Amino acid sequence: MRIRTFHYEDMPTLIEIEQQAARADQRKARPDFAAWLITPEHDALANVFVITDDDDELNTWGQAGTLEGIEGEIVGYTLVQAQQDSESYHLLCQGTVHPAHRHQHAGRALLICALNRARALAEEFEFEAEQAGIPVYFEALLPMHDPASPRLAAKCELAPTHNFSPDEMHLYRGTL
Repeated sequence: MRIRTFHYEDMPTLIEIEQQAARADQRKARPDFAAWLITPEHDALANVFVITDDDDELNTWGQAGTLEGIEGEIVGYTLVQAQQDSESYHLLCQGTVHPAHRHQHAGRALLICALNRARALAEEFEFEAEQAGIPVYFEALLPMHDPASPRLAAKCELAPTHNFSPDEMHLYRGTL
């Protein structure tokens, strides 16, 4: 599996993944998904990542070889959003993996990618947050009805909160 940044031509695949995942997670699909994902404040080209199901074992290449131009099917995505309220900074991760590709570590890879992006984004306001004495949180919305969600969150040192979104997602949080 490989992770790369979002390209606009990925949108039809991401719409299909979002719809399939919504059915599997027993939640409503976001009707305005495409518009939501590429809204200017999300800066999709910098903050949305996709994971592909590349199979390295099928690609024969040596040390001098390259996988340039070889890419599998997109199986999931994540978006990292920076938000602030009066009490804290929030770096919120939202995304999903196609149901047929779950439990193969794609969600974990995307969550780690989002955490790394969140750390990079936090550098912009970490000093101000520290001076103001307010925390910087990394948060992830994970499906309530997927029994793997709590285990995935725990592997990334995220604790469950008492917050649930209207679309059957549970908010997990950790401090950066």
